[in-house]
Amino acid sequence: MSIDYAPPKRRARSLVEEMDFRAIAWAESWGSGVVLDRYVRGDGTSARTAVGQARAELRTQAMLDLVRWMREFNRGRPDWDQVRFLGADVLELRSLQYDELERFAAEVAPARLPRVRELLATLAMRGTPSEHRVWYRSFLTEEERRPLVAAARELDALVRDIAGSRAARRGRPAVAPADAVLHAFALLGFHEAGSAAGGEDVRARFAAGLLAQWEDWTGQRVARAPSPAV
Repeated sequence: MSIDYAPPKRRARSLVEEMDFRAIAWAESWGSGVVLDRYVRGDGTSARTAVGQARAELRTQAMLDLVRWMREFNRGRPDWDQVRFLGADVLELRSLQYDELERFAAEVAPARLPRVRELLATLAMRGTPSEHRVWYRSFLTEEERRPLVAAARELDALVRDIAGSRAARRGRPAVAPADAVLHAFALLGFHEAGSAAGGEDVRARFAAGLLAQWEDWTGQRVARAPSPAV
């Protein structure tokens, strides 16, 4: 189900309080969505800092009001009954994805950490998220993008393999295996969607993949919110 873009707080309240949805998916980058989700679930980030991670179209008073309401709604509720914020897009990357992928490998599969670091270095961001998006999509040739796509594919497969290992299943790593898998999946989506063979169809496929994996792992009903055009 989609929700009207404006006013987001009023419509979200209806979906959450009257229809029992517990996740709202936005056409917002996965990494910034993680920051917003952690804010609404009660971490120490301020609302302005969390919303400041979003792309410009969502850095609004309406979005501040929405996430503050979501955080207040969640106060004192068990994890299974908290409303979640899901960034279901691969348009941009966030440094959080890189940092947590390295931490995940270091804790769960230290022998494979050197290769994870090599791949992350190959895929390192150039400047801000928006600057990196422009650099990748507008300044690189397809020949220059090809090894980056290959590195992102290798990283995605490697992280999934680590997440499925006995060490990941039996422990409680600081970075959850599901988060690590989606960090790498979104990173791959950014590179594939931004290549000449990509485009909006590939971007939509990865967005759908994020939603499907989220729903599978959390069992939550997701309300899909439209977003301003890019």
